[in-house]
Amino acid sequence: MLAQAIVWAGPYATMLLSDLGAEVIEVESIQHLNPTRTNTRHPSEVMLAGTVGTYYVDRDGSEGFWDRQAWFNFGKRGCKSITLDLTRERGRELFYELVKRSDAFIENGAADVVDNLGIDWETLSAVNPELVMVRFPGFGLDGPYEHYKGYGNVMEAVVGHTMLRGYPDADPSLTPASLHGDPNAGATVVFALQAALWARKRSGRGQLIEISQAEAVTQHLSYAFMDYSMNRRSHGHAGNTHPSIAPYGIFPCAPSPSPAGDDDAADRWIAIAAPSDEAFVALCEEMGRPELAADERYADVVARLGNRAALEAEIGAWTAAHEAQPLMERLQRAGVPAAALLHQPEMTGDPQLVERGFFHELTHPAAGTHPYPGPVAQFSGTPLTPLHGPAPLLGQHNEELLCGLIGLSEAEYQQLVEDQIVGTVYLESAT
Repeated sequence: MLAQAIVWAGPYATMLLSDLGAEVIEVESIQHLNPTRTNTRHPSEVMLAGTVGTYYVDRDGSEGFWDRQAWFNFGKRGCKSITLDLTRERGRELFYELVKRSDAFIENGAADVVDNLGIDWETLSAVNPELVMVRFPGFGLDGPYEHYKGYGNVMEAVVGHTMLRGYPDADPSLTPASLHGDPNAGATVVFALQAALWARKRSGRGQLIEISQAEAVTQHLSYAFMDYSMNRRSHGHAGNTHPSIAPYGIFPCAPSPSPAGDDDAADRWIAIAAPSDEAFVALCEEMGRPELAADERYADVVARLGNRAALEAEIGAWTAAHEAQPLMERLQRAGVPAAALLHQPEMTGDPQLVERGFFHELTHPAAGTHPYPGPVAQFSGTPLTPLHGPAPLLGQHNEELLCGLIGLSEAEYQQLVEDQIVGTVYLESAT
C-alpha cells in the first residue's frame, strides 16, 4: 500500500499496518520537507538546544538529521520510502504505476492537497478500479471547515475535549494538549481500511473512505456528549476526578530512587480508584482507617462524591508516607485498582512490560539501536513478527521500487536522479 501519512495521525496508521504485515511505501519528496522528519532544512543551534533538539538522536543536526528523528523512526518502522516529485508529470506517471500495483493509498493532508497534485480519488480510481483510498483530513472533505488546517490541540479544542480535561481552578490555557486525536485517527483508519479490503474481496471494487479526525475523536467523548444530550447537564473541567467514582485521582507518595537513576526521585505519585463500596472498604482497611468506611460522609458513592475534597485529603496524607511501587502492589492485592506513575526512563524496566516482552530493539543505520514499543496486539493463531524493521532513510527504496517493481532500466533511473525527480537528500531549496 502507498501512503502520504504525515505528522502523527498518518504515521500511527502506517505503523499499525506495518506491524500487521502490510508492505507500506511512504511517498516523499526531496523538494518538500516531510513534517514528520523535519520542518526546517537546517536546524539552528538554538532549536537543537531546546525541545526540538530532543527529537533527534544526540541533538545532532548535521546532514541527514531527518533520518534520526524520533517520531519518524517510531511511526514509520517497517515501511519503505520512495521520493517522487508529484508536481511534475514524470513524477505523477511513476506514482500512477505504483498505484496500479497497490491495494490502497492513504493520506492525511489538507483537503485540497491531492487535488492540487493530480492524485485525487477520481484520477486514481480510474488508474486502478480496485484501489481503496483513505483520506482523513482534520475536518472532512466538505462543510465550512473543509479547508481548515489542524493539529492535535486544534482537534481537541473544536470537539470540546480541552474543556473537559482541565482543572476546576484553571482556565484552558493551562490544559496541555494530549494529542489524543492523532493516534485515534490512525487506529480508525486501520479498522476502516481493513473493512474496505474485505468488502472488495466480495465486490471486486475499491472505494473511497473519508474520515474526519475531529469527528473520530468525538466518539471518545460520548459520555459527556450523551449526558448533555439526554440530561442537559454540561460537564466542566474534570481534572483527575471521575463523574461517578470517588475516590479517583492521583496522590503524592514518599520520595524513592528511580531504577533508571535519571529522574527526580522526589516526584512520586500513585493513581487510585475505588469503583465500588467494597473497594473503598478495602482501601480504608489498608489505610488503617476502617472507620472511614462507616463515616456518613463516605458511606456510599453519592456521599463520597459530595465530600470528595475532604476524602482525598485523607488519602493523600496517607499515601505521602509510602513508596509508590510497593503501595501499588499492596493495594492491588487488596482489590483496589492502583498504579504507580512511572517516569519515561523507567518504562523499559517495568516488570510487567519486561515479562511480556513488549519492547523490541531495532537498529537503524543512522539513528542507532534503541528499544521500540511492540505491536499493539498478539495473535495466538497467526503470531506476528515482533517488528518488521527500522524506519527507512529518505528515498532508501527508490531504486528497488522503480527498477525492481516498475521495471525501469538503470539508465532511466539515473535520468530521474539527474532530473531531481527522485533523490535521497533534501534539496537546499526544500520547503
